[in-house]
Amino acid sequence: MDFRLSDDQLGLMETARDLYRRKLKAMCIDTSPETDRSLRLVLAELGMLGLNLPEQYGGQGLPMMDTLLMIQAFGECNTFLGNILHRATLGPVAVIAALGTDEQKERFIRPVCSGTGGFSVGISEPQAGSAATAMTTRARIEGGEVVVNGSKTFISHALYTDHTLVYCRFANTGSAKDIGAVLVPHDAKGFTRSKGFVNMADETQFELYFDELRLPLVYVIAQRNAFARLFAVFNTERLSSLFRQLGIATAAFNYGVEYSKTRKQFGQPISDFQGLQWMIADMRVKLDAAQLLIYRAASNAAAGLPAPSEISAAKIYCGQALKEVCDDAIQLLGGYGYQKDFPVEKYYREVRGSSIYGGTVQIHKNMLAAHVLGRKISQWKKSKSD
Repeated sequence: MDFRLSDDQLGLMETARDLYRRKLKAMCIDTSPETDRSLRLVLAELGMLGLNLPEQYGGQGLPMMDTLLMIQAFGECNTFLGNILHRATLGPVAVIAALGTDEQKERFIRPVCSGTGGFSVGISEPQAGSAATAMTTRARIEGGEVVVNGSKTFISHALYTDHTLVYCRFANTGSAKDIGAVLVPHDAKGFTRSKGFVNMADETQFELYFDELRLPLVYVIAQRNAFARLFAVFNTERLSSLFRQLGIATAAFNYGVEYSKTRKQFGQPISDFQGLQWMIADMRVKLDAAQLLIYRAASNAAAGLPAPSEISAAKIYCGQALKEVCDDAIQLLGGYGYQKDFPVEKYYREVRGSSIYGGTVQIHKNMLAAHVLGRKISQWKKSKSD
């Protein structure tokens, strides 16, 4: 088994780093919606959006692994930039690429690839987080329209995007088979958004509300019996997030190591102290192990969608290990690591969310155990009659 990346793949990653240094770094001055839109247009001109999306709709048509490596490289350079590439490749737009009609792909994918459009995803609700199938947002077909009612929460990037892919129920049986998805424009009548709340990574998240929101049927991406397909594609988004987090943790590791070589105490660089050498060695082992698990899932997804068990295994390990790498980078810097003038505290705050969103680590442990045991394990509370 060859664990080495090809020369072409290494070249792609270096191209991403070089573009960042030469053309993009100066643009990443803040994380405002205006900066996001400007960066998307520049990235589109550079051929860096829609990396994995079909060429006939404006994408670059790169293989899955190459796309993910580019996301990792950009995430290592700048967390904000890595997020943009994630959204424009294996985020919600991937659902349209996988499940949409030719008309929907032409209408909705092309703007993402050109940098003029973007999508958020709406799955979680106040009473439906890890229990995604408990969602109550509903859609009904009425004549030539779809009508949406309900709400979503923890929606990131809703100020940066013009649509949200909303997972909702098309029937009332209570089964997961009722669940489909509607692409909701943010300027639609019946759409409102909360003022937002800021999370630990300084991202503003929103609650979205839909009140008799009416759209043409072209906005229906999937109807009933689509839950399994939707979440199979969502696994590619989970995989993309892991690559982005790996890039961020790598940046924290590199910064901490370089700092330890220049910071002196007791008349010598702190990297000369055995206690810190062991810490650095442990950090490297965690990064390597995380990378192997993530790359395995990506490599096996090359011929199709990633295996859920491999995604869960990577998610479980990385949710803890990458967080510890970033935390140790702070420790290497001591008091400076705790200051916002240095980047490592920001790296930690970015990576901390990876064990929560996309399914908590605990939920993924349940999912992996079910796979190992070869049976479904329901988390729902049993009734007294059971």
